[in-house]
Amino acid sequence: MYWAITVGAGVTAVAAARWWSRERERDARRRELLALSEDDDATSTAHLSRGLAELVRQARAVRHVLATPLAYWDTPLAPETPWGRRARCDAYDRAIGEARRTLWEWLLLFRRLDERDRLVLLGLGLSPAPFYAALFRPGVFDRSDDLWEEVLYPEAPDLARVFVELRRTMIALRAFEATLLSRVTDPYRR
Repeated sequence: MYWAITVGAGVTAVAAARWWSRERERDARRRELLALSEDDDATSTAHLSRGLAELVRQARAVRHVLATPLAYWDTPLAPETPWGRRARCDAYDRAIGEARRTLWEWLLLFRRLDERDRLVLLGLGLSPAPFYAALFRPGVFDRSDDLWEEVLYPEAPDLARVFVELRRTMIALRAFEATLLSRVTDPYRR
């Protein structure tokens, strides 16, 4: 009987340690992504053209959307049913799909810029290339290689890799915004 109590206490301690570790990792990721998605409301876009100001506003929105997918995936402490796993994978896939769609729509704004705005971006050394790379890099945001995965127990996302990619893209977006917002306009040219 003593042995059963000791084993039960050991299992409980292991589960508690696993829970604590998971919560710390999740909270650290969430804090960092939320910090990267925060806005600098004091920064005005009045000195930018309409197209560039829209590009900055939408970049802020993209950062917010990129911060959400990891909130839809928590590693369970106990084994889960295939149906519960499928529901969690579906919620994650929808969030990642929304993040990709938002990033794609932001990239389409570059095509609508006039020649003058494109020259401004070129002069500042800004390009959409890193964002296209993030969007099309194989396997970055996907849970599995099979788009129409029909398995009983779906593959979990690689949270570490997804976190690194989301963070890298959000940092690049923030740097893009900061560079564009710090642009000083020439008062003698219009």
